[in-house]
Amino acid sequence: MVFQNSPIFRCMMLVAISLAGSSDFARAEDVAETKYHLQYQFEQGHFVKYHVQDRSAYTTRKKEIAETVRNESQQWRHYRVIAINEAGEATLELMIDRARLVAQFDDSKPTIFDSADPNLQPPKMQSILSSIGKPLCRMRVNEQGELVHVQSLNGDKSLENDPAINFLVVFPEHDVALGETWTQTLEVEVPVTDKLKEKVKLLRKYTLESVKEDIAHIKVYTVLTTIIRDPAVKTRLMTQTPSGSVEFDMSRGVMISRTLSVDDQVVGAFGAGTLVHAQNERIEKLQQETAVSEKAEAVSKN
Repeated sequence: MVFQNSPIFRCMMLVAISLAGSSDFARAEDVAETKYHLQYQFEQGHFVKYHVQDRSAYTTRKKEIAETVRNESQQWRHYRVIAINEAGEATLELMIDRARLVAQFDDSKPTIFDSADPNLQPPKMQSILSSIGKPLCRMRVNEQGELVHVQSLNGDKSLENDPAINFLVVFPEHDVALGETWTQTLEVEVPVTDKLKEKVKLLRKYTLESVKEDIAHIKVYTVLTTIIRDPAVKTRLMTQTPSGSVEFDMSRGVMISRTLSVDDQVVGAFGAGTLVHAQNERIEKLQQETAVSEKAEAVSKN
């Protein structure tokens, strides 16, 4: 008991506490400094399938009169890894396997289209069938998800100049720490008149929020960097600035989910006393990732 009250014992205890605190601090620093490599892992012959659901509502109001158009769509789509070159760039072939759409104006009876049901294919939506079950394009991307080249396969050359065709999240080349942000600049065309289009720039920001069991949870935020003063043009850009989240499986190198939403309004879009309110939500979820040989694929088609 006397030894416990001695100056030597108290000094030893202070040193032990100090060392323990330093150890905890070092471990905290190690956690803070942990960095993660975000990269796609493409394998030739792999099919990666997603289910994509969109819900939107556009309300146009002029004084006391309001009209709302609601749309809901579902897509079952996939990409196939055609080839991988020496630089590690993968050629992906995109295809929509099935589409279902519901359109409704105010409280009127909704119009329904389903590419899988001949009884739900109204004449005014028949043109959609030309995009179902056929390769739309081939795009070459690197391991960070950056778009290198696009080749249209359905005759629509506009796809080759549309940055939105790249559905992949673009990652930085360097490793990323928790809380770190990286950006992607996008350029899109917006109709100004019936014949004139204007290019505007968007800045998409990504933040690595957390990592749990090799699943990276990423926050997404999009802002318009081009100054637009015309309210009517602003309404055409409302759905181009979504925010949301992404889940990326680092061990498999594949996106497993993405949720993006927009809730915005423009005052004076069509003159004094008018307002346009847009709400949109898109949910993408990985359905399946399989490796199918070309021979097996040919047999299944026959």
